[in-house]
Order: sequence, then structure tokens, then C-alpha cells
Amino acid sequence: MEKDLRYTALFEIYQGVLTEKQRKIFSDYYLFDLSLGEIALEEGLTRQSVFDVVKKVKVKLDEFEGKLRIYEKNGEVLSVIETRENKEIYDKIKEILYR
Repeated sequence: MEKDLRYTALFEIYQGVLTEKQRKIFSDYYLFDLSLGEIALEEGLTRQSVFDVVKKVKVKLDEFEGKLRIYEKNGEVLSVIETRENKEIYDKIKEILYR
């Protein structure tokens, strides 16, 4: 399974809608770069069940982004701000968006 870095950003935005188990498995896989097998061993699960959790979380993240479009809007705001001359304003807004 190839890792799409977009899901890391979506996870940062929408992780609150996931269960604790989903957050743990997804962050181990995406943020800590553990393999499915390593996570399965640590969690006492099968590799297939870990794969299924990661897949379901990706679907859930896509669903929330499809409805709320926070990631998309953040990108649009940053691209507009980036074209402005005032770097201080850009840096402050970027800080607010990525807290």
C-alpha cells in the first residue's frame, strides 16, 4: 500500500472523528511509518485487520473532506496569501491554520 501524504494532512484535521483504536493504528502506519505487520504484532491483530482499519480510516477521511473541504480551503487560502507581499501576515495565518 503506497502512502499518500495527503492522508497525513487529512488525519491532522479530522482525527477527532475517529475512534482511539483507529487513531492509534493510522498514526502508527502513517506518522510513525510502521509496517502493517509491525502494527498487527503490537496490537495483537492480523495484518489483514490492520490493513482494513487503515483502508476504512482513509475512506472516512475522504468522506469528511468531501463534505467539509477544510484541507482544500486551507490550500486555497494559503495560495492566495502566498501571492501577497506581506510575509508577516502569511506566516501568522499559516500558523493559525496549522496549529
